[in-house]
Amino acid sequence: MPWFGDRVRRAAERFRDWGLEWKVFLMTSVVILIAVPLTGAFSFNQAARYIEEYAYNAADRTVSQLSANVGNELKNVSDKLYWINSSDELARAIDWSQNRSDEAYSVIFNNVFSLFSKASLSSPTIRGIYLYTPKGEFFEGVPAARKETDFKETVYYKAIKPSSSNRWVYAGQNPLFVEEGGVIGLVSRPATATGALELDNYLVITLRADYFERNLQSIQLVPDGFSMILDEAGRPILLSSRSEATEAFLEQAQVPELPGKPSFFEVKLGDQTYLVNHRPIPIAGWQALVVQPKKQLLVKIAYIKYFTVLLTIGLLAFSFFMNKSIARWVTLPVRRLQRLMSQAKKGDLDVRFASRSRDEIGELGRRFDELLDQIQRLLKQVVEESLAKRKAEIRALQAQINPHFLYNTLDEIYWKSLEFNDSSASEIILSLSRFFRLSLNRGEEATTVAKEMEHVEQYLKLVNYQYKRQFAFEVTVDERTKEIVVPKIILQPLAENAVLHAFKDNEYQNNRIRVKSFREETDTTVLIVEDNGSGIDPELIGLFNAPPHAGDAASGVASRSGEGYAIMNIKERLRYFFGERASFRAESRVGEGSRFEIRIFATKEEVPHESAVGRR
Repeated sequence: MPWFGDRVRRAAERFRDWGLEWKVFLMTSVVILIAVPLTGAFSFNQAARYIEEYAYNAADRTVSQLSANVGNELKNVSDKLYWINSSDELARAIDWSQNRSDEAYSVIFNNVFSLFSKASLSSPTIRGIYLYTPKGEFFEGVPAARKETDFKETVYYKAIKPSSSNRWVYAGQNPLFVEEGGVIGLVSRPATATGALELDNYLVITLRADYFERNLQSIQLVPDGFSMILDEAGRPILLSSRSEATEAFLEQAQVPELPGKPSFFEVKLGDQTYLVNHRPIPIAGWQALVVQPKKQLLVKIAYIKYFTVLLTIGLLAFSFFMNKSIARWVTLPVRRLQRLMSQAKKGDLDVRFASRSRDEIGELGRRFDELLDQIQRLLKQVVEESLAKRKAEIRALQAQINPHFLYNTLDEIYWKSLEFNDSSASEIILSLSRFFRLSLNRGEEATTVAKEMEHVEQYLKLVNYQYKRQFAFEVTVDERTKEIVVPKIILQPLAENAVLHAFKDNEYQNNRIRVKSFREETDTTVLIVEDNGSGIDPELIGLFNAPPHAGDAASGVASRSGEGYAIMNIKERLRYFFGERASFRAESRVGEGSRFEIRIFATKEEVPHESAVGRR
């Protein structure tokens, strides 16, 4: 599916842009989301399986115990029957019933009564013992308790007649005697030494049904659970309790089919599922049943399920919290290193990554510190080299005062000195002395506007002597600008450029130079040198006004043309001296002259020292 692949690819791209902390948190959270619920589900399934198995085994043990208890009690009664069958009293009674004995009925009755009383007293479950013969009947108890019902009309006779073996019969009321409550009767044909099993004689041992019901009720069952005894026809003869659930179970559970079913099975009745455990009672052909609601039987499993769900949710929340904290703790050094790199990017090279850790991040931080140290050393080296270069350029500029100018001036002084009547010689010597004194400036690179204006004025005086006063000049100084500190020799090269180049083409006819300084209201000092000469080539003007990064190209063009090198040097010195607080602009039209403007935003209190020049 292409659309699915596109979505996965876009999700992966967005994931790559996430922060490291969120990446670590997400990846570990996926592991937690898989591991914790699976562990909880596995633990719950294992516990549920063990509890369910235990509950089923407990129910099976309960029904086994019920079957064994009832079976043992019935076996004890069967043993009493064997004891009675083997007694002389029973044999004499059978002989009497067959007319083989001349003893009186009362004697036989008393003997049988004594025998039956001994058997009843030896077993708490025996309620009474009854012997039927065609000639007469024998029983324990008073004659008034005997009902008028004929034995052959009772359920006992109906049960034993078609069978030659002993039969266990349940009756809701005693069919032979007057008493309340259900009874269980063991009906048999007496077996004596006569071997007359075919005779019409019957022996009934009656048991107390309430004794067995109390045993059923004493079984520990879950709420709404019950137990019962079924006869061989699958009919319930004993119940621990009767309720709507019991009646519904008896109607729908198909209990007659129990012998063919496994030892336990489930029965669905409405919204309730019952677990049925059953065991046979072989001596009577009955079935013992224990019926319990599965929901109640496995209530601990439901508790474990809710506990497991709550524990899983709690563990997930705690795991996510710890996971987020660990992710933040792990990525904290990375974020700190990132902040330090941002500070270094802004120019703060004094930051350092201090860490005691020896892991990968700590090693990366130490490499970062070493890189900053190396950068600082290189920057210091570059600044020192740049300062040395600036000083060398300034000295070279100072040294480039035209030797021809010196030669011509000295030659002029020589000839004037021969003419003792010419007073201009002294003026020339004085101007030359003042010019060199201002040029040297005691070896300092910085001077004031006043001295710089005087320096260019002395230069113009000297050069005007050489050119026979063929041009005029004017130097005007604003009092407010005199104390402003500037680099020395920034105006003289501009005036010299006019004399050597601008006036040459006009043969020095009607030329003038104006040099002035003034102060604007914005604390800006303006220095201007302008002339009415032949102008400057537009290409050079464009390079003179180019931004600082284009200065090398301008210097190259200027040096190749033989003009403008000094102007480019002035621009560089202004930039290093004032930074962004100084500007230089040249204006010129061919044939109409040139104008150079230096603007300096600085007061006399903001004077930079020479040592500061190298740091700019």
